Amino acid sequence: MVTTDVVVEGRHFSADLSDPEDWGWKAVAVNLSDLAAMGAEPRWLVVAMTVPPETGTALLDRVYAGLREACLAFAVGLAGGDTSAGPVLSLAVTAIGEAERVVTRAGARPGDRLAVSAPLGAAAAGLALLGRGDRQAGELLERFPGLAAAHRRPQPQLAAGRRLAAAGASAMIDVSDGLAGDALHLAEASGTGLELDAAAVPAADGVAEAAALLGRDVLDLVLAGGEDFAIAAALPPDAPTAGAAVCGRFTADPARRVRRTPGGDLPLAGLAYDHFRR
Repeated sequence: MVTTDVVVEGRHFSADLSDPEDWGWKAVAVNLSDLAAMGAEPRWLVVAMTVPPETGTALLDRVYAGLREACLAFAVGLAGGDTSAGPVLSLAVTAIGEAERVVTRAGARPGDRLAVSAPLGAAAAGLALLGRGDRQAGELLERFPGLAAAHRRPQPQLAAGRRLAAAGASAMIDVSDGLAGDALHLAEASGTGLELDAAAVPAADGVAEAAALLGRDVLDLVLAGGEDFAIAAALPPDAPTAGAAVCGRFTADPARRVRRTPGGDLPLAGLAYDHFRR
């Protein structure tokens, strides 16, 4: 199977908050996450890069060093690519993988459970704290180094994707734009309803503390933050959870797609990150 994704300077990374090696790593990781969400084992990738004319070769060497680190870490081969001049630095990666059983977004059935493979909110919290840049934010990042790492060097959940596929997951997606929106994509592709239990969604270490410092709701970071790159899966009632945390269920009514909170049911639509929203 083949997938492609692009990371763009000023949108997915910036020199103020991360290093060039991180940019190369991230370009690989986000694409391998798409393969993980299909239950695949990554094999090869190619990268197409746009580079502003004023960019020095030393910076590009560091970007390629990050690409190489990620390829070695996840045992995937860099087979080739292309480079062109462009207004900003961008890396478009195409990743190729293999799977014994391919799982798509479509396939969830009423009665299936919604589960996530890892705690959420770390990348959004880390990005917000890095952007804030004051003493209190720095102290919190020192206490919880995983927050900054989640933004700079995401970890694709390759083993979890394979476990969930082997467990019988009926649909899967990686959580790149926030669980609220990505779980909604599963329901939309499958033609089902969805009830997400907000209280059951696991938050990563440090997210609650970051939310308190930032004056934000924890659920805002956990459900709408994005770039977690965990796997959200639909699991049949009799399937093992394969280490994932159950946090909702798919229902028969496609018109009912909500998050359940102590204050009542709220719509899922409109929470997730939208690349084209102004």
